[in-house]
Amino acid sequence: MVGIVLAAGCQHGTPQRSTGSLSGDVFLLMQNGDVKRGAGNTVLLLGPADPVLVVRGRICAAYGEQLLSGARQGGTAPDVVGLLDTSLLRLTVASAKTGINAHNRFDHVPVGKYVLWAQTMIVDNSYTWWAPIVVTGRDSVSKDLDNSTEARAALYCGHEKDSLAPLVAHLEDSVANFGTRQREQATQQATRQRRQAWLRCMTQARDSLRADSGVVTPDVVDRQRDCWTKFPVDAAWANQQNP
Repeated sequence: MVGIVLAAGCQHGTPQRSTGSLSGDVFLLMQNGDVKRGAGNTVLLLGPADPVLVVRGRICAAYGEQLLSGARQGGTAPDVVGLLDTSLLRLTVASAKTGINAHNRFDHVPVGKYVLWAQTMIVDNSYTWWAPIVVTGRDSVSKDLDNSTEARAALYCGHEKDSLAPLVAHLEDSVANFGTRQREQATQQATRQRRQAWLRCMTQARDSLRADSGVVTPDVVDRQRDCWTKFPVDAAWANQQNP
Protein backbone atom coordinates (compact mmCIF):
# COMPACT_ATOMS: atom_id res chain seq x y z
CA MET A 1 0.00 0.00 0.00
CA VAL A 2 2.81 2.41 0.85
CA GLY A 3 4.48 1.63 -2.45
CA ILE A 4 1.27 2.36 -4.36
CA VAL A 5 0.90 5.74 -2.65
CA LEU A 6 4.50 6.69 -3.38
CA ALA A 7 4.15 5.63 -6.99
CA ALA A 8 1.04 7.73 -7.38
CA GLY A 9 2.84 10.72 -5.91
CA CYS A 10 5.75 10.30 -8.29
CA GLN A 11 3.45 10.20 -11.30
CA HIS A 12 2.39 13.77 -10.57
CA GLY A 13 6.01 14.94 -10.22
CA THR A 14 7.02 17.84 -7.99
CA PRO A 15 3.95 19.58 -6.51
CA GLN A 16 3.34 22.94 -8.15
CA ARG A 17 2.98 26.02 -6.01
CA SER A 18 -0.53 27.48 -6.09
CA THR A 19 -0.97 30.68 -8.07
CA GLY A 20 -3.66 33.28 -8.57
CA SER A 21 -4.34 36.30 -10.76
CA LEU A 22 -4.66 40.03 -10.13
CA SER A 23 -6.54 42.60 -12.14
CA GLY A 24 -7.95 46.09 -11.80
CA ASP A 25 -8.19 49.60 -13.21
CA VAL A 26 -6.01 52.63 -12.56
CA PHE A 27 -7.77 55.98 -12.22
CA LEU A 28 -8.28 59.08 -10.09
CA LEU A 29 -11.43 61.11 -9.45
CA MET A 30 -10.37 64.76 -9.48
CA GLN A 31 -11.95 67.51 -7.36
CA ASN A 32 -13.76 68.94 -10.37
CA GLY A 33 -15.43 65.58 -11.00
CA ASP A 34 -13.24 64.51 -13.91
CA VAL A 35 -11.96 60.94 -13.98
CA LYS A 36 -8.31 60.69 -15.00
CA ARG A 37 -7.45 57.20 -16.16
CA GLY A 38 -3.92 55.84 -15.91
CA ALA A 39 -3.79 54.63 -19.50
CA GLY A 40 -0.36 53.76 -20.85
CA ASN A 41 1.08 53.37 -17.37
CA THR A 42 2.98 50.50 -15.79
CA VAL A 43 1.77 48.80 -12.62
CA LEU A 44 4.49 47.06 -10.63
CA LEU A 45 4.01 44.11 -8.32
CA LEU A 46 6.45 44.24 -5.42
CA GLY A 47 7.06 41.33 -3.15
CA PRO A 48 7.14 39.72 -0.78
CA ALA A 49 5.32 42.52 1.03
CA ASP A 50 7.11 42.20 4.38
CA PRO A 51 10.63 42.86 3.01
CA VAL A 52 9.19 45.72 0.92
CA LEU A 53 7.78 47.40 4.01
CA VAL A 54 11.02 46.78 5.93
CA VAL A 55 13.06 48.49 3.19
CA ARG A 56 10.69 51.45 3.13
CA GLY A 57 10.70 51.72 6.93
CA ARG A 58 14.50 51.63 7.08
CA ILE A 59 14.85 54.32 4.40
CA CYS A 60 12.26 56.57 6.07
CA ALA A 61 13.93 56.18 9.48
CA ALA A 62 17.26 57.21 7.94
CA TYR A 63 15.48 60.06 6.14
CA GLY A 64 14.19 61.36 9.48
CA GLU A 65 17.72 61.39 10.88
CA GLN A 66 18.96 63.19 7.77
CA LEU A 67 16.22 65.79 8.12
CA LEU A 68 17.36 66.57 11.65
CA SER A 69 21.04 66.57 10.69
CA GLY A 70 20.37 68.87 7.74
CA ALA A 71 18.35 71.26 9.90
CA ARG A 72 21.17 71.42 12.48
CA GLN A 73 23.74 72.19 9.81
CA GLY A 74 21.61 74.51 7.70
CA GLY A 75 21.56 72.09 4.76
CA THR A 76 18.80 70.95 2.43
CA ALA A 77 16.49 67.96 2.80
CA PRO A 78 17.77 64.72 1.19
CA ASP A 79 16.13 63.27 -1.94
CA VAL A 80 14.09 60.47 -0.42
CA VAL A 81 11.98 60.04 -3.58
CA GLY A 82 14.90 58.96 -5.74
CA LEU A 83 16.33 56.70 -3.05
CA LEU A 84 13.02 54.97 -2.37
CA ASP A 85 12.22 54.53 -6.07
CA THR A 86 15.60 52.90 -6.71
CA SER A 87 15.30 50.59 -3.71
CA LEU A 88 11.69 49.55 -4.42
CA LEU A 89 12.35 48.85 -8.10
CA ARG A 90 14.78 46.14 -7.02
CA LEU A 91 11.90 44.35 -5.29
CA THR A 92 9.71 44.16 -8.41
CA VAL A 93 8.53 40.62 -9.17
CA ALA A 94 6.22 41.44 -12.11
CA SER A 95 4.87 44.35 -14.13
CA ALA A 96 1.77 44.96 -16.23
CA LYS A 97 1.00 47.66 -18.76
CA THR A 98 -2.32 49.50 -18.69
CA GLY A 99 -4.09 49.82 -22.02
CA ILE A 100 -6.33 52.60 -23.24
CA ASN A 101 -8.95 51.49 -20.71
CA ALA A 102 -6.36 51.74 -17.88
CA HIS A 103 -6.85 48.04 -17.06
CA ASN A 104 -4.02 45.85 -15.80
CA ARG A 105 -3.71 42.13 -15.14
CA PHE A 106 -1.20 39.76 -13.57
CA ASP A 107 -1.48 36.02 -14.18
CA HIS A 108 0.17 33.08 -12.43
CA VAL A 109 1.11 35.03 -9.32
CA PRO A 110 2.39 32.72 -6.55
CA VAL A 111 0.46 32.74 -3.30
CA GLY A 112 1.70 35.46 -0.95
CA LYS A 113 1.53 39.07 0.16
CA TYR A 114 2.44 41.79 -2.33
CA VAL A 115 2.20 45.52 -2.97
CA LEU A 116 0.80 47.09 -6.14
CA TRP A 117 2.69 50.26 -7.07
CA ALA A 118 2.11 52.72 -9.90
CA GLN A 119 2.90 56.38 -10.60
CA THR A 120 1.74 59.04 -13.02
CA MET A 121 1.89 62.76 -13.75
CA ILE A 122 -1.27 64.81 -14.22
CA VAL A 123 -0.45 68.34 -15.38
CA ASP A 124 2.36 69.30 -12.94
CA ASN A 125 1.37 66.98 -10.10
CA SER A 126 2.81 63.55 -9.31
CA TYR A 127 0.51 60.80 -8.07
CA THR A 128 1.44 57.41 -6.63
CA TRP A 129 -0.75 54.38 -6.03
CA TRP A 130 0.32 51.99 -3.28
CA ALA A 131 -1.86 49.02 -2.33
CA PRO A 132 -0.90 45.98 -0.21
CA ILE A 133 -2.67 42.85 -1.47
CA VAL A 134 -2.86 39.13 -0.68
CA VAL A 135 -2.97 36.40 -3.34
CA THR A 136 -4.37 33.00 -2.34
CA GLY A 137 -4.27 29.90 -4.45
CA ARG A 138 -6.36 29.77 -7.64
CA ASP A 139 -8.13 33.02 -6.74
CA SER A 140 -8.79 35.88 -9.09
CA VAL A 141 -8.26 39.04 -7.04
CA SER A 142 -9.67 42.37 -8.22
CA LYS A 143 -8.03 45.56 -6.95
CA ASP A 144 -8.46 49.02 -8.45
CA LEU A 145 -5.82 51.66 -7.97
CA ASP A 146 -7.96 54.73 -7.27
CA ASN A 147 -8.21 57.64 -4.83
CA SER A 148 -8.33 55.29 -1.86
CA THR A 149 -4.88 53.91 -2.71
CA GLU A 150 -3.23 57.17 -3.83
CA ALA A 151 -0.53 57.53 -1.21
CA ARG A 152 2.37 59.57 -2.53
CA ALA A 153 2.84 61.59 0.68
CA ALA A 154 2.58 58.52 2.89
CA LEU A 155 4.90 56.40 0.76
CA TYR A 156 7.62 59.03 0.59
CA CYS A 157 8.03 59.31 4.37
CA GLY A 158 5.23 61.81 4.93
CA HIS A 159 4.64 60.57 8.49
CA GLU A 160 8.30 61.05 9.41
CA LYS A 161 8.36 64.47 7.78
CA ASP A 162 5.19 65.65 9.53
CA SER A 163 6.13 64.29 12.96
CA LEU A 164 9.56 65.94 12.82
CA ALA A 165 8.35 69.21 11.29
CA PRO A 166 8.15 71.19 14.60
CA LEU A 167 11.64 70.06 15.65
CA VAL A 168 13.08 70.70 12.19
CA ALA A 169 11.56 74.20 12.17
CA HIS A 170 13.00 74.89 15.63
CA LEU A 171 16.46 73.73 14.55
CA GLU A 172 16.31 75.77 11.35
CA ASP A 173 15.32 78.86 13.34
CA SER A 174 18.20 78.25 15.75
CA VAL A 175 20.65 77.89 12.87
CA ALA A 176 19.26 81.02 11.20
CA ASN A 177 19.50 83.01 14.44
CA PHE A 178 23.02 81.73 15.01
CA GLY A 179 23.96 82.79 11.49
CA THR A 180 22.42 86.21 12.06
CA ARG A 181 24.39 86.63 15.28
CA GLN A 182 27.57 85.58 13.52
CA ARG A 183 26.98 88.09 10.73
CA GLU A 184 26.26 90.83 13.26
CA GLN A 185 29.41 89.99 15.19
CA ALA A 186 31.44 89.96 11.96
CA THR A 187 29.99 93.35 10.99
CA GLN A 188 30.77 94.78 14.41
CA GLN A 189 34.31 93.40 14.28
CA ALA A 190 34.84 94.87 10.82
CA THR A 191 33.53 98.24 12.01
CA ARG A 192 35.89 98.22 15.00
CA GLN A 193 38.87 97.32 12.81
CA ARG A 194 37.98 100.02 10.27
CA ARG A 195 37.61 102.64 13.00
CA GLN A 196 40.94 101.68 14.54
CA ALA A 197 42.64 101.88 11.15
CA TRP A 198 41.04 105.27 10.44
CA LEU A 199 42.14 106.56 13.85
CA ARG A 200 45.73 105.44 13.31
CA CYS A 201 45.77 106.96 9.85
CA MET A 202 44.37 110.30 11.03
CA THR A 203 46.71 110.37 14.03
CA GLN A 204 49.72 109.87 11.77
CA ALA A 205 48.47 112.67 9.52
CA ARG A 206 48.08 115.01 12.51
CA ASP A 207 51.55 114.02 13.78
CA SER A 208 53.02 115.11 10.46
CA LEU A 209 51.13 118.40 10.84
CA ARG A 210 52.77 119.02 14.25
CA ALA A 211 56.13 118.13 12.76
CA ASP A 212 55.58 120.92 10.21
CA SER A 213 55.06 123.54 12.98
CA GLY A 214 51.25 123.42 12.68
CA VAL A 215 51.17 124.38 9.03
CA VAL A 216 48.39 122.57 7.15
CA THR A 217 50.06 121.69 3.91
CA PRO A 218 48.32 120.16 0.88
CA ASP A 219 50.18 116.96 1.64
CA VAL A 220 48.57 116.71 5.09
CA VAL A 221 45.11 117.35 3.60
CA ASP A 222 45.70 114.66 1.00
CA ARG A 223 46.76 112.20 3.68
CA GLN A 224 43.64 112.89 5.74
CA ARG A 225 41.44 112.55 2.66
CA ASP A 226 43.19 109.27 1.98
CA CYS A 227 42.25 108.05 5.45
CA TRP A 228 38.58 108.63 4.73
CA THR A 229 38.85 106.82 1.39
CA LYS A 230 40.69 103.79 2.73
CA PHE A 231 38.81 103.48 6.00
CA PRO A 232 35.27 104.90 5.64
CA VAL A 233 33.62 105.49 9.02
CA ASP A 234 30.48 107.30 10.11
CA ALA A 235 31.02 111.04 10.49
CA ALA A 236 29.22 111.29 13.86
CA TRP A 237 31.67 108.85 15.44
CA ALA A 238 34.66 110.44 13.71
CA ASN A 239 33.77 113.94 14.99
CA GLN A 240 33.89 112.61 18.56
CA GLN A 241 37.45 111.27 18.24
CA ASN A 242 39.42 114.46 17.60
CA PRO A 243 42.59 112.50 16.71
